[in-house]
Formats: sequence, C-alpha cells, structure tokens
Amino acid sequence: MLLSRTVSVRALKGALLSSLLLASSAFAEDEVHWGYDQTLSPEHWAELPGDALCGQGVMQSPIALVTAGAAHPQQAVPSFHYATSHVRMVNTGHTVQFNYDTGSTVRVGANEYKLAQFHFHTPSEHTKDGVEYPLEMHLVHTDANGTPALVVGVLIQEGALNAALFTAFRHLPRHAGEQSSPVGALINASALLPHDKAFFQYAGSLTTPPCTQGLQWYVMKNPIELSDAQIAAIERLPHLNPNNRPLQPLNGRTVSVHSGH
Repeated sequence: MLLSRTVSVRALKGALLSSLLLASSAFAEDEVHWGYDQTLSPEHWAELPGDALCGQGVMQSPIALVTAGAAHPQQAVPSFHYATSHVRMVNTGHTVQFNYDTGSTVRVGANEYKLAQFHFHTPSEHTKDGVEYPLEMHLVHTDANGTPALVVGVLIQEGALNAALFTAFRHLPRHAGEQSSPVGALINASALLPHDKAFFQYAGSLTTPPCTQGLQWYVMKNPIELSDAQIAAIERLPHLNPNNRPLQPLNGRTVSVHSGH
C-alpha cells in the first residue's frame, strides 16, 4: 500500500508538472502571437517566425487609393454570383469573421473564385483620396486549391441602417473564440456591395500575417452605409479596435480604376 501510494503521489506530481509546462508553452505562444497592440503590433509582425514577408514584401496591402492617379486600362470586370448563406460568425481574436456557405463565387474572365468568408476592420485599412472610413469589410475568395486569391474590399461610412446585417450585428460574438449563429438568420453578400460597382484594382497581399503576396484586390470605390449603432457594435468589441494594418508603400505598382455598371 505504501508503494502504491508513493507511485500515486509521483504520478500526481508528474501530471501537475506537465500541466504547468503546457500552460507555460501556451502562454509563450500567446506572447509571440501577432496582434495590433504594443509589441505585437504590425510594426513587429516581421519579427515573428514565418512572417518575414510582412516586412520584406514589396507588394503589400493595404495602400492609399487615389482616384486622380489611377490608370484606366481595359480589364476583365468581376462578375458576382452570391447566394444566400446562414449567418455563422466567429470572433477570431483579430476580427469578427462570417464563414460563408459554399456555392457563392466571383468570376474574373475565365477564372472563378469561391467566397469563403468576410470580416471587418476598424478603422478602414485602405484609404480613398485621403479619407479613412470607420469600417472596411473584406470578402475573401479562394482558388481551386482553397488558397486565398482574390479579396473584395468594401469601405463603410455612417448612414442608414444596413438591413442585411441587422440580425447578425445584434448577436456579434464579443470575445476571442466565441461563435454566434442566430437561429434562422440568413445573409446574402450581394446586399453588402454598393449599387455602383466602380472599383480600384491592384496586386497586393493579405493584410494579416503571414502577409502572403499575389492576391488580386478589388476595392469598391463607393462605400456602403451602416448606422452609427451598427458601426459602434464593431468598434466596441473588446480588443478589436483598432484592428487595421497601416498603409504600405506602393513600390511602383499600378493601381487601376474602373467605372461601375
């Protein structure tokens, strides 16, 4: 019985030590995880393992969009084919992400991209003609391999209540890791695009680590509106304001602007 008790105590101590080590590892991992505050801020992303491109890349996003300086080349216009999706939100600790049901796409020429998710940044990441908006939405599309390849950016200004986001914004997940799927709530991303679909287009990157380059960006020239209360619902989420990356150098890239239709 004494031997059994000794083994039991040792096992308990071992388990306790393992738990402490795991907790320590998790804490250390959290310590180096990217974010928007202090030592974890965008200025330090490139210092993290695997994220060197955030500092070394020459085709980074976001950028300052300037109408007067944009080119006007002949180019394929994106064609949106969005279907209705259930509202499935998750607070990633960096943003509120809406995971979209399969079946919605955008086509550019012969290429088709699948809408995977959309999320929000406050304040806006891109600026337009020197104006920073209170919010910006990114609709992230993937290629046939499931890799992010095309992003549609939508600038958001204060104005009328946005009916498409009404139910969702009343049930936003407030804390990192929290999910929210309001019963019966549906959304169609088509209702989140401006009526006039004029856009800026340029080659850029993810605006979060690892800052992967090679993405096509289509930023809508005309903003959509959300009410003051809806904008505030995002702005007041803990630790998510601000969650925008600073403007990046253009480095000679061509930014084109196309009229809407």
